[in-house]
Amino acid sequence: MHKLTFFNLGNADSCRIDLANGKKILIDFGNQGNPDDQYDLRCDLAKELRDDLEDADRDFFDVVAISHLDKDHYQGASDFFWLQHAKKYQGDDRIKIKTLWVPAAVITETGVSDDEGKVIQAEAQYRLKQGKDVRVFSRPEKLRKWLKQQGIK
Repeated sequence: MHKLTFFNLGNADSCRIDLANGKKILIDFGNQGNPDDQYDLRCDLAKELRDDLEDADRDFFDVVAISHLDKDHYQGASDFFWLQHAKKYQGDDRIKIKTLWVPAAVITETGVSDDEGKVIQAEAQYRLKQGKDVRVFSRPEKLRKWLKQQGIK
């Protein structure tokens, strides 16, 4: 049986989906809790996810989907995930992403001002340019234009 775990209170409605076949999917990663604030009711999302993966004897998610580039949907992701596009985001303690799912806007958006948003965008663009480990779940004309500019069919 499939199982859904929602981390909704201040964690961007992040959701872990455990499929009956053992695969794990994570929708958004909003790790915003403050462990130094005794009144902060938000969970330590990174700890919750690490503990679950450790119980499953794995260091990866089959799919991580970032729904959009609002900070609360990826906050802390650059410290948590093993990212392909730059060595500084790689290490044994980081959680791997087999396939990254993003909307076209994550690829094409210009003027991303938040540094961590830029990291997420760079990862998605890198994977798309490599032609592997990414799924873009919308295809507006803006994406076709971006692909053409990059020389990608």
